[in-house]
Amino acid sequence: MKVIISHDVDHLYRNDHLFDLIYPKLWVRSTIEVIKKQYGIKEYFYRMLSPFEKRRNRIAEVMEFDSNNNIPSTFFFGMENGIGMNYNRSKAAEMIKYVKDMGFDVGVHGIEYRELDNMCKEARTFNSIVDNLDFGIRMHYVRFDNEITLKNLDKCGYIFDSSEFDKNKGFLIKKPYKVNNIWEFPLTIMDGYLPPKIEDKIQNTKKIINDAKAVGLQYITILFHDYMFSNGFDTDRKWYLWLVDYLKENNFEFISYKDAIKELEGQNE
Repeated sequence: MKVIISHDVDHLYRNDHLFDLIYPKLWVRSTIEVIKKQYGIKEYFYRMLSPFEKRRNRIAEVMEFDSNNNIPSTFFFGMENGIGMNYNRSKAAEMIKYVKDMGFDVGVHGIEYRELDNMCKEARTFNSIVDNLDFGIRMHYVRFDNEITLKNLDKCGYIFDSSEFDKNKGFLIKKPYKVNNIWEFPLTIMDGYLPPKIEDKIQNTKKIINDAKAVGLQYITILFHDYMFSNGFDTDRKWYLWLVDYLKENNFEFISYKDAIKELEGQNE
């Protein structure tokens, strides 16, 4: 079984959220979580202070870690703002080029998942930044309409999507499939849907991976948000560090979406 790891870029810089409710919601939610003893006071302290840091993203740190562990991860960037994602287009373009120049794949973190014109607008905007590079997409908040999302994404020219996810179960064990010219890689594990405590995160992750292996799944896809690679989200960072070690110790192979597509296309010939 091979593992595809990706990172959704929800935040870039502090000033992107000066006029929305991201920070008040963070403070309230974090206070409730620490009262429930989901993590410790030190992590809570760093999380409460995190909105005052100029840089909200941890893209450089994640790239360094992934590179050191030979993980060909993909970073998804928003081309439109909405649902808590709000960053400057020119700064986003700079970051996309930086990540691409560092040898990592980049894709779109989509907002529109139903209306064709707006979906294609996001693709065109991204295409103008990456200079006609084949790319894929994951919808923000993994929004997905079974009837129309993939058909429209295919019309917009995307080569893959990785948005299908079971929010009720908190995971999805399902093999990749193709609709017209686009591949769907269902999202197996997403950091935000794991239990809050580190020991529960680990046990839950092991179970999902073992269940996927038991049914002969060829690829599993894992999402870790880059901003969590920080002191304010130390529990999540520890989970990701453990995850990579666990996958390496158990001889799983890391692969990119694009290389997985090449393998799948070869199998279909």
